[in-house]
Amino acid sequence: MIAGLLAGFFLCFYGNKAKKYLVPLRSVLSGAMVSLALVFLLMHKEALIVALQTQNAIQSLLDLLISGEHYLFSIIAMSSIAIGGLLLFALSRKSGVFAEKIVSFFTALSMALFILLVLLGFLPLTLSLVITAVLLIPILIFCMRDFSSYMAFENAIGGALLISYLLARFWYLDIWIFLVWVAILSVTGIFSQLRSLKRHKTKGGQSDAE
Repeated sequence: MIAGLLAGFFLCFYGNKAKKYLVPLRSVLSGAMVSLALVFLLMHKEALIVALQTQNAIQSLLDLLISGEHYLFSIIAMSSIAIGGLLLFALSRKSGVFAEKIVSFFTALSMALFILLVLLGFLPLTLSLVITAVLLIPILIFCMRDFSSYMAFENAIGGALLISYLLARFWYLDIWIFLVWVAILSVTGIFSQLRSLKRHKTKGGQSDAE
């Protein structure tokens, strides 16, 4: 738990300091999620829809992924996870506008997939898809326009969720206390990281001017 709390606080308040490492790791996750989603859509669209309509969509998707009834699908799906993750990891290590935009695009798509999976735990499939589609637009715009700031937001919220979850589990806190902690930590973490980014950009601008 202590290690989790330390990781959460670092991610929440100082995630931008480790951008060099966090962006490639995030890119692996993005590439894997989007590639897997495409394989599901192309090879098992009907089964995918059925799985998403179950009470535990994530478990249903995992069961479908490792099902012994479709060996070819499982092999292709596993391969897509590895290939997609490695390709986006390689792109994240390259400099240039094109590589950054591709990484940003896949990051936004993977976040939309994550939001969809979360919503399915509370809402029906159709409504979850509509909300996800609406949220994808600002997320995509944010990612494409200022990827560094988006990552600061994502790191702060992710760290806040991890900290709040661990504290809630340890002290058996009510859901409303968990949400309050998430809100407070997210706001303070975002403010801290954006301020740090602004100072870094200002120093970079001064160095360029000199």
